[in-house]
Amino acid sequence: MHGLGRGTPYTRGMSEFERRLPWIIVILAAAAGIAGFWLGQGVFSGRPVSAEPLRLQSTLLYPQPRALPAVTLTRGDGSTLQTAEWTGRWRLLFFGFANCPDVCPTTLSTLKAALGQLRKTDPQADVAVSFVSVDPERDSTAALGKYVAFFDPAFEAATGTHEELTALTQALGVVFMKTPTGPGALDYTIDHTASVLIIDPQGRLAGVIRPPHQAPAIAADLAQLLARSR
Repeated sequence: MHGLGRGTPYTRGMSEFERRLPWIIVILAAAAGIAGFWLGQGVFSGRPVSAEPLRLQSTLLYPQPRALPAVTLTRGDGSTLQTAEWTGRWRLLFFGFANCPDVCPTTLSTLKAALGQLRKTDPQADVAVSFVSVDPERDSTAALGKYVAFFDPAFEAATGTHEELTALTQALGVVFMKTPTGPGALDYTIDHTASVLIIDPQGRLAGVIRPPHQAPAIAADLAQLLARSR
Protein backbone atom coordinates (compact mmCIF):
# COMPACT_ATOMS: atom_id res chain seq x y z
CA MET A 1 0.00 0.00 0.00
CA HIS A 2 1.35 3.42 -0.95
CA GLY A 3 1.84 5.90 1.84
CA LEU A 4 0.30 9.35 1.76
CA GLY A 5 3.13 11.29 3.37
CA ARG A 6 4.46 12.71 0.16
CA GLY A 7 1.18 12.80 -1.75
CA THR A 8 -0.09 10.55 -4.50
CA PRO A 9 0.06 11.64 -8.16
CA TYR A 10 -3.55 12.74 -7.77
CA THR A 11 -2.97 14.96 -4.73
CA ARG A 12 0.23 16.50 -6.08
CA GLY A 13 -1.82 18.27 -8.75
CA MET A 14 -4.29 19.72 -6.23
CA SER A 15 -4.25 23.14 -4.64
CA GLU A 16 -3.69 23.53 -0.90
CA PHE A 17 -7.40 24.30 -0.42
CA GLU A 18 -8.45 21.23 -2.40
CA ARG A 19 -6.19 18.99 -0.33
CA ARG A 20 -7.72 20.36 2.87
CA LEU A 21 -11.30 20.20 1.60
CA PRO A 22 -12.07 16.70 2.99
CA TRP A 23 -10.94 17.78 6.47
CA ILE A 24 -13.05 20.95 6.24
CA ILE A 25 -16.07 18.84 5.36
CA VAL A 26 -15.43 16.54 8.32
CA ILE A 27 -15.11 19.50 10.72
CA LEU A 28 -18.29 21.13 9.41
CA ALA A 29 -20.18 17.84 9.69
CA ALA A 30 -19.03 17.38 13.28
CA ALA A 31 -20.09 20.93 14.16
CA ALA A 32 -23.48 20.34 12.59
CA GLY A 33 -23.85 17.12 14.58
CA ILE A 34 -23.07 18.86 17.86
CA ALA A 35 -25.51 21.68 17.08
CA GLY A 36 -28.16 19.13 16.18
CA PHE A 37 -27.61 17.27 19.45
CA TRP A 38 -28.13 20.37 21.58
CA LEU A 39 -31.11 21.44 19.52
CA GLY A 40 -32.58 17.99 19.96
CA GLN A 41 -32.04 18.18 23.69
CA GLY A 42 -34.16 21.31 23.80
CA VAL A 43 -36.84 20.02 21.47
CA PHE A 44 -37.31 16.54 22.91
CA SER A 45 -37.13 17.66 26.52
CA GLY A 46 -39.92 20.13 25.88
CA ARG A 47 -37.80 23.04 27.16
CA PRO A 48 -36.98 26.08 25.03
CA VAL A 49 -33.40 25.97 23.79
CA SER A 50 -32.82 29.50 25.07
CA ALA A 51 -34.28 28.84 28.54
CA GLU A 52 -31.84 29.54 31.33
CA PRO A 53 -30.98 26.56 33.56
CA LEU A 54 -32.71 26.42 36.91
CA ARG A 55 -30.55 27.54 39.82
CA LEU A 56 -31.72 25.08 42.45
CA GLN A 57 -30.35 25.14 45.98
CA SER A 58 -31.07 21.70 47.38
CA THR A 59 -32.76 19.85 44.54
CA LEU A 60 -31.11 17.52 42.06
CA LEU A 61 -33.13 17.07 38.87
CA TYR A 62 -32.48 13.95 36.83
CA PRO A 63 -31.53 14.42 33.14
CA GLN A 64 -34.48 12.22 32.21
CA PRO A 65 -37.52 11.67 34.49
CA ARG A 66 -38.26 8.04 35.31
CA ALA A 67 -41.65 6.36 35.12
CA LEU A 68 -43.11 5.02 38.37
CA PRO A 69 -44.00 1.34 38.69
CA ALA A 70 -47.68 0.44 38.89
CA VAL A 71 -48.09 -0.27 42.60
CA THR A 72 -51.18 -0.37 44.80
CA LEU A 73 -50.95 1.04 48.34
CA THR A 74 -53.49 1.85 51.07
CA ARG A 75 -54.07 5.37 52.35
CA GLY A 76 -54.39 6.33 55.98
CA ASP A 77 -58.17 6.52 55.61
CA GLY A 78 -58.31 2.97 54.26
CA SER A 79 -58.89 3.89 50.61
CA THR A 80 -56.86 2.37 47.79
CA LEU A 81 -54.02 4.38 46.28
CA GLN A 82 -52.57 3.67 42.84
CA THR A 83 -49.23 5.25 42.01
CA ALA A 84 -50.79 6.16 38.66
CA GLU A 85 -52.86 8.71 40.63
CA TRP A 86 -49.76 10.78 41.41
CA THR A 87 -50.25 13.08 38.45
CA GLY A 88 -51.55 16.58 37.77
CA ARG A 89 -49.27 18.46 40.15
CA TRP A 90 -45.84 18.41 41.70
CA ARG A 91 -45.52 16.01 44.62
CA LEU A 92 -42.96 15.53 47.39
CA LEU A 93 -42.64 11.86 48.35
CA PHE A 94 -40.95 10.68 51.53
CA PHE A 95 -40.50 7.15 52.89
CA GLY A 96 -40.28 6.59 56.64
CA PHE A 97 -42.21 5.19 59.62
CA ALA A 98 -44.28 6.55 62.49
CA ASN A 99 -41.89 5.35 65.22
CA CYS A 100 -38.99 7.20 63.61
CA PRO A 101 -37.41 9.26 66.40
CA ASP A 102 -35.95 12.16 64.45
CA VAL A 103 -35.56 12.16 60.66
CA CYS A 104 -39.22 11.56 59.78
CA PRO A 105 -40.88 14.11 62.08
CA THR A 106 -38.19 16.66 61.28
CA THR A 107 -38.64 16.16 57.53
CA LEU A 108 -42.44 16.38 57.68
CA SER A 109 -42.20 19.56 59.75
CA THR A 110 -39.71 21.03 57.29
CA LEU A 111 -41.93 20.23 54.30
CA LYS A 112 -44.89 21.89 56.01
CA ALA A 113 -42.78 24.98 56.66
CA ALA A 114 -41.47 24.99 53.09
CA LEU A 115 -44.97 24.88 51.60
CA GLY A 116 -46.05 27.63 53.99
CA GLN A 117 -43.23 29.86 52.79
CA LEU A 118 -43.95 29.01 49.16
CA ARG A 119 -47.62 29.95 49.44
CA LYS A 120 -46.79 33.32 50.95
CA THR A 121 -45.36 34.35 47.59
CA ASP A 122 -47.50 32.04 45.44
CA PRO A 123 -50.92 31.44 47.04
CA GLN A 124 -51.93 29.24 44.10
CA ALA A 125 -48.97 26.89 44.49
CA ASP A 126 -50.29 23.34 44.20
CA VAL A 127 -47.76 20.91 45.67
CA ALA A 128 -48.77 17.64 47.34
CA VAL A 129 -46.89 15.72 50.03
CA SER A 130 -47.07 11.94 50.41
CA PHE A 131 -45.59 10.00 53.32
CA VAL A 132 -45.27 6.26 52.72
CA SER A 133 -44.54 4.07 55.71
CA VAL A 134 -42.08 1.21 55.21
CA ASP A 135 -43.16 -0.30 58.55
CA PRO A 136 -46.55 -1.93 57.84
CA GLU A 137 -46.26 -4.27 60.87
CA ARG A 138 -46.45 -1.40 63.35
CA ASP A 139 -48.07 1.34 61.24
CA SER A 140 -51.72 0.48 60.79
CA THR A 141 -53.43 2.67 58.23
CA ALA A 142 -55.55 4.41 60.88
CA ALA A 143 -52.57 5.15 63.14
CA LEU A 144 -50.50 6.27 60.18
CA GLY A 145 -53.22 8.64 59.02
CA LYS A 146 -53.38 10.30 62.44
CA TYR A 147 -49.59 10.54 62.61
CA VAL A 148 -49.26 12.33 59.28
CA ALA A 149 -52.31 14.54 59.86
CA PHE A 150 -50.63 15.86 63.00
CA PHE A 151 -48.14 17.64 60.73
CA ASP A 152 -50.65 18.68 58.08
CA PRO A 153 -54.12 17.23 57.38
CA ALA A 154 -53.49 17.80 53.67
CA PHE A 155 -50.51 15.43 53.65
CA GLU A 156 -51.21 12.00 52.22
CA ALA A 157 -50.37 8.92 54.32
CA ALA A 158 -50.00 5.46 52.80
CA THR A 159 -48.41 2.08 53.26
CA GLY A 160 -48.57 -1.38 51.71
CA THR A 161 -47.36 -4.92 51.94
CA HIS A 162 -43.64 -5.64 51.93
CA GLU A 163 -43.95 -6.83 48.35
CA GLU A 164 -45.64 -3.61 47.26
CA LEU A 165 -43.22 -1.41 49.19
CA THR A 166 -40.21 -3.27 47.83
CA ALA A 167 -41.44 -2.96 44.25
CA LEU A 168 -41.91 0.78 44.68
CA THR A 169 -38.76 1.59 46.60
CA GLN A 170 -36.45 -0.45 44.39
CA ALA A 171 -37.75 1.31 41.30
CA LEU A 172 -37.17 4.70 42.95
CA GLY A 173 -33.74 3.94 44.37
CA VAL A 174 -34.95 4.07 47.97
CA VAL A 175 -33.59 1.63 50.55
CA PHE A 176 -34.91 0.55 53.95
CA MET A 177 -33.79 -2.12 56.37
CA LYS A 178 -34.85 -3.36 59.81
CA THR A 179 -32.30 -3.05 62.60
CA PRO A 180 -33.10 -5.03 65.80
CA THR A 181 -33.10 -3.08 69.07
CA GLY A 182 -34.24 -5.86 71.43
CA PRO A 183 -35.41 -9.47 71.70
CA GLY A 184 -39.07 -8.88 70.82
CA ALA A 185 -40.59 -9.25 67.36
CA LEU A 186 -41.43 -5.55 67.32
CA ASP A 187 -38.19 -4.39 68.87
CA TYR A 188 -36.52 -2.80 65.90
CA THR A 189 -35.92 0.46 64.13
CA ILE A 190 -35.70 1.04 60.39
CA ASP A 191 -32.82 2.58 58.54
CA HIS A 192 -34.10 4.28 55.40
CA THR A 193 -33.27 6.79 52.70
CA ALA A 194 -33.61 10.31 54.07
CA SER A 195 -34.02 12.11 50.75
CA VAL A 196 -37.33 13.59 49.58
CA LEU A 197 -38.30 12.49 46.08
CA ILE A 198 -39.90 14.84 43.56
CA ILE A 199 -42.71 13.54 41.36
CA ASP A 200 -43.57 15.76 38.40
CA PRO A 201 -47.11 16.49 37.14
CA GLN A 202 -46.74 13.66 34.62
CA GLY A 203 -46.33 11.19 37.48
CA ARG A 204 -42.60 10.59 36.94
CA LEU A 205 -39.65 10.64 39.31
CA ALA A 206 -38.09 13.97 38.36
CA GLY A 207 -35.48 14.50 41.05
CA VAL A 208 -34.53 14.37 44.69
CA ILE A 209 -34.08 16.83 47.57
CA ARG A 210 -31.06 15.71 49.54
CA PRO A 211 -30.59 16.30 53.28
CA PRO A 212 -30.02 18.39 55.25
CA HIS A 213 -33.43 19.77 54.41
CA GLN A 214 -33.92 23.52 54.78
CA ALA A 215 -37.40 25.00 54.35
CA PRO A 216 -36.28 28.23 52.61
CA ALA A 217 -34.19 26.34 50.06
CA ILE A 218 -36.97 23.84 49.33
CA ALA A 219 -39.51 26.66 48.94
CA ALA A 220 -37.23 28.53 46.55
CA ASP A 221 -36.62 25.40 44.45
CA LEU A 222 -40.33 24.58 44.29
CA ALA A 223 -41.10 28.14 43.17
CA GLN A 224 -38.73 27.70 40.22
CA LEU A 225 -40.17 24.32 39.28
CA LEU A 226 -43.71 25.66 39.35
CA ALA A 227 -42.80 28.75 37.32
CA ARG A 228 -41.00 26.65 34.70
CA SER A 229 -43.91 24.21 34.29
CA ARG A 230 -46.62 26.87 33.91
